Amino acid sequence: MEKLCKYDVAGHLFEVSLPDSIDAGKYLAAYKPFITESTGTPLFRLRVEYVDDLKTTHPGRPKECLNDEAPYFWIFDKEGRFNFGFSYSKSRPDCILVPSEDFSDSVVYIPSSMAERLTDFAISNSMMLLYTFRTSPFETLMVHASVIRHNDGGYMFLGRSGTGKSTHSCLWLSNIEDAELLNDDNPVIRIIDGEAMVFGTPWSGKTHCYKNESVPLKAVVRLSQAPYNKITRNIPLQAYASLMPACSCMRWDRTSTDALHRTVEKVISKVRCWHLECLPDADAAYTCHKAVTE
Repeated sequence: MEKLCKYDVAGHLFEVSLPDSIDAGKYLAAYKPFITESTGTPLFRLRVEYVDDLKTTHPGRPKECLNDEAPYFWIFDKEGRFNFGFSYSKSRPDCILVPSEDFSDSVVYIPSSMAERLTDFAISNSMMLLYTFRTSPFETLMVHASVIRHNDGGYMFLGRSGTGKSTHSCLWLSNIEDAELLNDDNPVIRIIDGEAMVFGTPWSGKTHCYKNESVPLKAVVRLSQAPYNKITRNIPLQAYASLMPACSCMRWDRTSTDALHRTVEKVISKVRCWHLECLPDADAAYTCHKAVTE
């Protein structure tokens, strides 16, 4: 027997099918605010299956192992079709995702011996990949960023790993009145009725911040470390170059990549983008806040 869980993130429906023995409340706790009773057609379905040996899933020939740190992302080529894997180390995949041709129906295989450790890891990484691929035609971006909600607007902070996205959000929380965290790792931007909206998601990295909320996106700020605090407005080309690398995408798929480019262009045409060179101090938050809210 299996149990079916339905979710809505940024207006996109999807389903997860779990073995009846699995406690959804334990492994899908971050998704609880996004539970829906909608009877609409889901964009994708993910089924969880436990196996004794991942080799029996026959994912194909390893093509690439991506990312500089965990989770590592594996791509397998099986006679021209791609399967995927996720792992905590680069030695081997810990779980295997086998999607249908259009990614609408997929199975993630998890070793039975590692079920306790890997179930949440496998489900979340699989759903992020499927969500990114299936929502790309609908002017939707999943972005590696931290977002502050302030005065009914969203302020998104981008930057390379280690540049201080979460730290800068914390500085807003500590020093800017009425600031609150919307998401700290993977918010979603979606163009709705011509406006760029930013949404909370079940994917917030190490920070437990899973809010089913949305606000108009007011500013996108790329951070870089410096011995001073200075903020400058980006011209369109700079804005594009700033936002594009932070967006998740199936870059080997031309259709998804083209959709990504179009949506990024729409976002930067509607939202002001900035570059903040900064220290990890309160003045950085004040400097940023003053510029982006004027």
